[in-house]
Amino acid sequence: ASADFNGTWVVDLKASDSPEPILKRLGASWFQRKLAPSLKVEATYRQAKERLTIVTRAPAFSRTEELWLDGRPVTNTESLTGPYTERTFWSADGTRLISISAFRTKDGKDARLRVARQLTDHGGGLLLSETLDVVGEPPQPVIRRLWHRKSPAD
Repeated sequence: ASADFNGTWVVDLKASDSPEPILKRLGASWFQRKLAPSLKVEATYRQAKERLTIVTRAPAFSRTEELWLDGRPVTNTESLTGPYTERTFWSADGTRLISISAFRTKDGKDARLRVARQLTDHGGGLLLSETLDVVGEPPQPVIRRLWHRKSPAD
């Protein structure tokens, strides 16, 4: 039994941690780091048995992700990380969806970004926990972002 993430989600800026520490370590500009914590972001999840498609939108920003849920490695490229390989799989109890992206930082260190997604509040909330581990550096704090399911009337 896997969690069902289908729906449209809106980030709760007041209940969420700022992504600034991760963005700073990844080399994002000062402007990007200061803007990110205040962006009203909406994400639409379309989940099928083997794949999860996430369309994320904010003012002047749009991104589509395709996550294969069987753990197969997929290679992509992002402006902050360059090329990366991502694997997505379910936790043993089927309640958390975990994505691990492996890449090299701009200063040449091996890094892994771990994103865990799980439903909260009887399916009305979605908690994303992000952890960045860079080889040879102390662990970064876990960044938690809370999302609320958008009702059709919104």
